[in-house]
Amino acid sequence: MWDAYDSGDVRGEVREVPQEATRTPLTAEEELRSRSVFATEIGAQLARQGWAVFPAHTPEERIRLFAVARIIEQRLGRRVEAVPEDICSMRFTVVSVAHEVGPAAGASGQLDD
Repeated sequence: MWDAYDSGDVRGEVREVPQEATRTPLTAEEELRSRSVFATEIGAQLARQGWAVFPAHTPEERIRLFAVARIIEQRLGRRVEAVPEDICSMRFTVVSVAHEVGPAAGASGQLDD
């Protein structure tokens, strides 16, 4: 292995690689504030174009964004779907009434003879 001083001895230059930093969980107040900010940003984009994509790199971030979708639903008064788009982002869409799953209007749930 080459060393910067061309001495050939790199043993003094080798050091332990620090471990990946551990995540510090958000406090309850920080979590509420972050969800509110995300809901405002994502909600504004949903209002403009009917869909939004937001980064989510960890399972914790995906869980947070599912909760954000519920906040946006309450603010808009319409159903919002949050689904993973790929391994690092979530896609939000405003679901129209025609796309919602459920019995058709006026359906009794019984077969008519």
